[in-house]
Amino acid sequence: MKKITFLRNIFALLLLSTLMFACEDKDKDVSPELSSKVAGSYKVTKLKVDGDERSLEDATIIIQLDKFTSEVVTGKLKATIDGDREPDEDLGTLNLKNAGSSGIDIYEGTDKVGTVKDNKLNIFVVFEGEELDMIAEKQ
Repeated sequence: MKKITFLRNIFALLLLSTLMFACEDKDKDVSPELSSKVAGSYKVTKLKVDGDERSLEDATIIIQLDKFTSEVVTGKLKATIDGDREPDEDLGTLNLKNAGSSGIDIYEGTDKVGTVKDNKLNIFVVFEGEELDMIAEKQ
């Protein structure tokens, strides 16, 4: 009889320990989707064309990135030059990839066109034969 009681206690102890260690913590911090981190309005603070810095004194350039899916954003470039609003330029869909400590990389198809890190956007593209490099800050 003592042997059966002893075995029951061992079985109960094993069952309790299994239940305690099998349960996961449901309140783990889930990091936001890449598109949620990147989405927003960015004001261009520096513009280089073919390596030469251009003045933005009479121009305001805004890059608007909107969430499309968890790893895709859509983009629009909005520009006001000498007080005249230019038509919005559709940037299409941009794919996002986590680059670890380097931030989030932005791709157009398979071509890397930019990065986002610490609310700073860096875009580099070739447009009409000119290399454009834009640095923008999230507003």
